[in-house]
Amino acid sequence: MSGKQNTQTLPGKEANLFRQVVRHYETKQYKKGIKAADQILKRFPEHGETLAMKGLILNCQEHREEAFELTRKGLKLDMRSHVCWHVYGLLYRADRNYTEAIKCYKNALRSDKENFQIMRDLALLQIQMRDIPGFVDTRQQLLQLKSNVKGHWLGFAIAHHLNGNHALAVQILDSFEETQEEVPDNEQYEQSEMVMYRAMILREGGQLEQALDSLQSNKDEIKDQLGNEETQANILLDLGRDDQAEEIYRHMLQFNPDNYQYHHGLRRAMKLLPDAAGNLTDSQREQLTKLYDALQAEYPRSSAARRIPLDFKVGQAFKDAADRYVRKFLDNGVPSLFSDLKPLYRNNDKGEALGQLFEGLNESLESTGAFPPFGDEATSPAKPQAQVWTMYQLAQHYDMQGRTGDALQMVDRCIHHSPTLLELYTVQCRILKHAGDPEGAAAAADKARSMDLADRFLNSQASKWQFRAGQIEQAEQTAAMFTKDGDQANNLHDMQCMWYEIECGRAHLQRHNYGKALKMFLHVFKHFEDFQEDQFDFHTYCLRKMTLRAYVEMLRMEDELYHHIYYSKAAWGAVESYLLLLDQPDKNAQSAAEEEARMASMSADERKKYKQKQRKEENRKQKEEEAKESKAKQEQEARDKENNDKGKKGPDKKEKDPDPDGKQLAATPEPLAEATKLVQQLKQYAGDRIKTHLLAFEVYMRKGRLLLSLQAVKHALKLAGAAHPDVHRLIVRLCQAVQQQQQQACNDQVSNGAGPSQIVQQVIDSQVDELLGSQSIQQYCEGYITSHGTASLRHTAAAAEMLLLMQPQEKRRAVKLLMDTQTVSEQPGSSGRASHQDAEAVHSLLKDTFRDEETADQWFSRCQSVFCWSQYFAGSKRLHIASGPESNGVLEDGVAHLSLNGHK
Repeated sequence: MSGKQNTQTLPGKEANLFRQVVRHYETKQYKKGIKAADQILKRFPEHGETLAMKGLILNCQEHREEAFELTRKGLKLDMRSHVCWHVYGLLYRADRNYTEAIKCYKNALRSDKENFQIMRDLALLQIQMRDIPGFVDTRQQLLQLKSNVKGHWLGFAIAHHLNGNHALAVQILDSFEETQEEVPDNEQYEQSEMVMYRAMILREGGQLEQALDSLQSNKDEIKDQLGNEETQANILLDLGRDDQAEEIYRHMLQFNPDNYQYHHGLRRAMKLLPDAAGNLTDSQREQLTKLYDALQAEYPRSSAARRIPLDFKVGQAFKDAADRYVRKFLDNGVPSLFSDLKPLYRNNDKGEALGQLFEGLNESLESTGAFPPFGDEATSPAKPQAQVWTMYQLAQHYDMQGRTGDALQMVDRCIHHSPTLLELYTVQCRILKHAGDPEGAAAAADKARSMDLADRFLNSQASKWQFRAGQIEQAEQTAAMFTKDGDQANNLHDMQCMWYEIECGRAHLQRHNYGKALKMFLHVFKHFEDFQEDQFDFHTYCLRKMTLRAYVEMLRMEDELYHHIYYSKAAWGAVESYLLLLDQPDKNAQSAAEEEARMASMSADERKKYKQKQRKEENRKQKEEEAKESKAKQEQEARDKENNDKGKKGPDKKEKDPDPDGKQLAATPEPLAEATKLVQQLKQYAGDRIKTHLLAFEVYMRKGRLLLSLQAVKHALKLAGAAHPDVHRLIVRLCQAVQQQQQQACNDQVSNGAGPSQIVQQVIDSQVDELLGSQSIQQYCEGYITSHGTASLRHTAAAAEMLLLMQPQEKRRAVKLLMDTQTVSEQPGSSGRASHQDAEAVHSLLKDTFRDEETADQWFSRCQSVFCWSQYFAGSKRLHIASGPESNGVLEDGVAHLSLNGHK
């Protein structure tokens, strides 16, 4: 911080004191800084710069309001002082108000145009806020001020690179190299990175030949030889020099034959990639077969060389290749084998072939204890654990096909074979989840956790499934086992454990605890704000350490930060919470009315007793809360004392959360406004996800913004198509709302001549006509029923629901549509069989929307016989998993206590 005077001049003694204030601030000796500032202010109480510096020090001591007040006062007294403006900018930066901070820095530079420190701070904020043109100008001024600093040359080059001026960025790097006489030995890496970064700029600027020449001519200076080869290979592919690219990829495979990117590049160079539809010609398949036969012979231990052929081989060739591939993993007991093979199930023929393969291997292992002969080879001996891992894979195959009974039976056999194998309980958990039994899934996950109490992954899995089963308290206790001092709330938040917060938030949302749900979702938003703030640590570090390529990639990653699925999930959950809160006042008013009616029906004595009872209950709850807080405080004091006795440093004391249950969040007066803010950010960063537009539609419809609702429909239509069930719902609901608005507008014009804007109405009308294909809404609904009504249960449900919405008199027909569906079949693994989630949604639809209890009960009974393991439908074959006694995390008898009703 500069101590230069501007309009107010201090005598020599006070000027020295002011320099001490600045020095104390820079060395974080805040008490001494305050003391020195007070000495100056005692004689010169209106010295603006001293007031500003005192405010800056107070802000470091977390006296924010007083700091801003003093700084504003100092600024008013000395508006021309660059110190006051700089301090004001620093306060805004600490407050994360970077836009205002940039304004303050620019005002400071008007008074002191060559202040290096202010200029540097301004450049950091400009790149943080992606004000790239301003960043270019500031970097140019820094270079002009101190052209002998290497970081200024690099920063100026990066600024032009980010601004799209690739040629100028290369010229800057070349000019800097001309100023360097000879590269010292201790800067060889920096020079290597400079060459690679220069090639990166040339390539992105479309100068492929120059980039390739630069890499080849400076080959000896480049330390990252593998990165050099990868870059050259990619450039050669872009230039169409496939033969040279193929040579480089083959060379790189010698170092890492399991790198899938190298395999992809090799196939691209040999023109052996599938077309846009994913199809290969017979000639391509033949060439690929020859290529990978040669690669398997050259690299016999490469897993990728044996896995990739499964993607392009078909028929018997696929079966033979899959057989060879899986035997090694089954013999060695590799749990991730099925995850590796799962993409192959997109092709039904390959999925069936894998099932037949595992069944054949299992039969052979059961009867002979060995793998069946392969081709001309004799019977292959197998290790003792091969059979259990084969059954393990077979169980997951059955689960993929919807054959829940066979899958559970296979897992049961595995457990009786190897009762202490943890992976068996995790796969049992997934099977039960797909079968619609979240409580059974949670019990299976907890069983696995209890068998290895030191495994954090198993603990996290158990906690996650307990949340999904609605067991919130148990899930929190499970997660607390791996937290410091059992304080899972603060500890997991400090560790930015977002999966926990999202799962916890969804669980509270299911319980209608909207405050707690919002609390968890907002924690996730805070983490992403911290991730964005963390960029500050790298703006100077990366220039100093010369990690230029990584720095640019980091900036681009941060630009897409809010596209992360965790942020989307948290934002979706928060929007749903706010929308549900919007309906809450009606429920509260209804409850208040019911309470008032109940009180009115009582006599005076009964009302008195009832109120006394309520007060006692409130006092009891208050005492319980106080006792809980007192106990927590005593436990914390005991831990602190124990740590002091042992000479350990206790955990930092955290401020008490003023709103632990999120009651203040749930009490927001404008939930729709909060939801709108989140929807706007989701549209900006997660616009490629259909759920964003589904929720945007809900928000804008509630606000009566039909034009924005239309925009949401158009985006959803572009992403999923008109056949998508949710898109169909949006189109019909929008058209109905437009009709109602037109009727209301006619009434308004008749009464007072008012109505919506004609231009807006014309736009909406034309777009609605386009959505409907120049049909009426009723004709559109009929067309959807004919074209897509039987495609799946979700399509049928959407068609029936919208038919009821537009034509309530057709309720019987809409119900018949649902009840006649063949997608809920008792035959396991049948094509097009509905999922448990969709069947549950249809039951809720019949019960809540159609308000047809009789038909809902019929649907319930029908699903009860189909989803035999369902918790929701009270299936007769539900698995009951008992925890059982534990000893050191392992069951005493070594066997899981299972009750397998009906699938044995």
